[in-house]
Amino acid sequence: MHVHLPKPLHGWRQFAGEVGIIVIGVLIALTAEQIVDRIHERSQIEEFRGALRGELADSRARWEDMRAGHACALKRLDAIEQWLRKAGPQERLIDAYSPMLWNMHSSAWDLAKTSPATEHIPLKERLLYASLYSAIDNWRDYLNEERDNAVQLSALLATADVPQHRADVGMRIDVARQYLTRRKRNYPYFFTRLDQLRIAPDATQLTVAHDPGDLCRPLAG
Repeated sequence: MHVHLPKPLHGWRQFAGEVGIIVIGVLIALTAEQIVDRIHERSQIEEFRGALRGELADSRARWEDMRAGHACALKRLDAIEQWLRKAGPQERLIDAYSPMLWNMHSSAWDLAKTSPATEHIPLKERLLYASLYSAIDNWRDYLNEERDNAVQLSALLATADVPQHRADVGMRIDVARQYLTRRKRNYPYFFTRLDQLRIAPDATQLTVAHDPGDLCRPLAG
């Protein structure tokens, strides 16, 4: 039995040429689609990277502001101790210790870490972002503890005409110094990694005008 293949209307050579054109067209379409996908992917990567860098630039400005106020915070605690030794039993201090403790944000990281596009950021860079944001989570806890202590210290000084309140001030001063020491020890961890990412501080996003030297001013009774 002989099987007869149907012949193309215009010959095999023209048929092959037509098939070739179709194949080339399909390949071009697939290549174009891949190019578009890669452009979109790169756009997403740069978008996430820009969001992360912007968020961390804002955070760096906040860290630097807190670090700039470190010496004045210690000076204010010394001044409170001196006042405590000399003040009369009916004297008290209003708003005596209110260090500026900025909140830190991580919304850009929360979005980026769940996006497939972020996986295409180089591993070393991703690890730096991850280490910074993990430390920010811990830092928030530290700041909440320090903020609570500062509120309690100010409240005790504002009611220092109550003997028991005045007796508790010394302990709160000691705790405040410990928190300042803890902050000072942690700054290099953040700044070293920010330097590696070449992220400079951006103070334009700070929502509150603040002078890091506020606590260097004399106590107001």
